[in-house]
Amino acid sequence: MFRNLIEFARQVRRSEDFKNVLNTPARLCLHAKQRFNRGYFVIEIRANSGFFSVMQIVLCILLYCDEKRLTPVISARGGSYGDEEGKIDWLAECFENLAPSAVPDAARPGLRTSLVRDLGDLGFRRYEAGLGLERASKLFLSNYRPGESIREEVARICERLDIGASTLGVHFRGTDKKFEAQTIDWNAFCRLVEKTLADDHRLTNLFVSSDEQTFLDFFQKWGFAVPVNVAPATLLASGEKPVHFSGHPGLAIGREALVASLLLANCGHLIKTPSYLSAWSKIFNPSLRVRLVVPPRENAFWFPDSRIWTEQNKRDNDLVNPEIEITAFDSPFTATGPTPNAGTLPRPIDL
Repeated sequence: MFRNLIEFARQVRRSEDFKNVLNTPARLCLHAKQRFNRGYFVIEIRANSGFFSVMQIVLCILLYCDEKRLTPVISARGGSYGDEEGKIDWLAECFENLAPSAVPDAARPGLRTSLVRDLGDLGFRRYEAGLGLERASKLFLSNYRPGESIREEVARICERLDIGASTLGVHFRGTDKKFEAQTIDWNAFCRLVEKTLADDHRLTNLFVSSDEQTFLDFFQKWGFAVPVNVAPATLLASGEKPVHFSGHPGLAIGREALVASLLLANCGHLIKTPSYLSAWSKIFNPSLRVRLVVPPRENAFWFPDSRIWTEQNKRDNDLVNPEIEITAFDSPFTATGPTPNAGTLPRPIDL
């Protein structure tokens, strides 16, 4: 009984309605302040959430600025991924800004910067409703790309581990994710991986990434019929604490998270559990074929996994009911991307 009450309290605390009520006064002040910037939207993110939760904030800011015709000026400091003093803009450390804000030097001293911790501070969760994967990918990648040293690291790892169109990527998010997603037994998950390999003989090797070392050990011992390579991550979770709460250096774990997502994006097919990290692989490579094995929970049904799950179900239903004229493949927003030509697989992304 007591445990159920604790779980209920956690769900209430995590609910968007609860957060919106608490954040309303501060949110109104933030937008009033930004109106003084005359066409610029200047936001500094100081979040203690996961790396790609922060990328979600960046994406929604870009959507808002695109809608309102504002110039985004975004930085991310401190929090889980920055230095303790908050001096380093770790967003700029990880990504190159392809559409730099042309802020005149004379205007810079007058710009007002608003600090935010999550989407609730901005009231931007609404931008995820109805958002398509292709639009999100196009918007983000027209503004940002991974930094040169990160792109080079990903290319070296892909060459060393033979990650490419014939690779089945696997991502299992463990630790505290059970509060936000349905769970799956490790044996059942491995059987789904086996079935995916059996259904597509073009997949000749596995690349697995996880925040749980015990799962990685289990996966490697399963006995798959193809070679298994493990993501070269060294900063893993501690017990049930997620990796960004496990005491590792912030800049290092942020880089590892981004590299892992990009490596999964270079695979020909991806099978995964709910996770921002692997869902963003689809943003980095919208043609990536993805299978989400369990859904996010209703109170955490967030983009991109929400869209991947919805489109996946539509595709599966259309295959069961072939009399339906419009199939999931007619939409540019399907979870698996465009149908590959016979005998071919999607090409790796060009970073």
